[in-house]
Amino acid sequence: MDPSLQSHPRPPVFRPRTVLCERHELIRFGLKRVVSEVVEIIAEAADGMSACEIIRSLRPDFIILDVDLDSLNGVEVCRRVAQELPNSNVLVLTDSYHATKYHNQLMRAGARGFCLKSSGPRTLFAAIEQVTRGLPFCDPKITQLVKQQPSSSAPNSNLTDREIEVLIRLDLRNKEIAEELDMKLRTVEKHIECILAKLKVPTRTAAALKAVQHGYVLLPKVPGRDPVTGVSHEQTVAELQAELAIANEHLKALLRQNELLKEALSEKMRNQKKNQ
Repeated sequence: MDPSLQSHPRPPVFRPRTVLCERHELIRFGLKRVVSEVVEIIAEAADGMSACEIIRSLRPDFIILDVDLDSLNGVEVCRRVAQELPNSNVLVLTDSYHATKYHNQLMRAGARGFCLKSSGPRTLFAAIEQVTRGLPFCDPKITQLVKQQPSSSAPNSNLTDREIEVLIRLDLRNKEIAEELDMKLRTVEKHIECILAKLKVPTRTAAALKAVQHGYVLLPKVPGRDPVTGVSHEQTVAELQAELAIANEHLKALLRQNELLKEALSEKMRNQKKNQ
């Protein structure tokens, strides 16, 4: 075979040191199986207090955080993490109820991304890719849910056309925005300062999410990528395999639980017969 046709091994990929905060053990187990190729799970937490202690001790690169935690909820965990690690990359992974109820509080607390557990691996991988790069991400399903809620905080109409052009590109790095819009980097930074002031938000993540909430942001349509998630079509098979893997693990766990229940029932019936 022509050596040039042989596949070369992939170069080592940086996997962010990640803490997974999720109250349900089975969901934690499944999530680890799905995300282990792109992040390194260094610790897990089932409640908010443990999550804060682990994060304070290990100082991870990336945090996957559920909102519905015991002892401290996800909002308070996010707030404390922001105080301990101001540049932390927190991805909130939760259900539609908590995502819509707490999304404003989570934005103010410093969450960088939002993803629904029901969205599946494709959206989850897109969220991880964005948030681990320090960029905002909002699950399109959450955007739709939030847009359906009444809001008194619509984006300020005083935004200039140029500021809107920057606003809808806040999912990019400042250098990339400057290149796309043929601006100087300092000009982009000044526009972002004005946007934050006019929208009355503390961070670019909050500005981007508010823009998405009110229909400003359209994710870029890149050739060869899904127009909603931005995930390349070549990843589809791998993601479906990952989804199948987690389903199989759930099934194995349920079957094992079923066997344990059968054993427990048999043992109880034997003991009852002995006592008769």
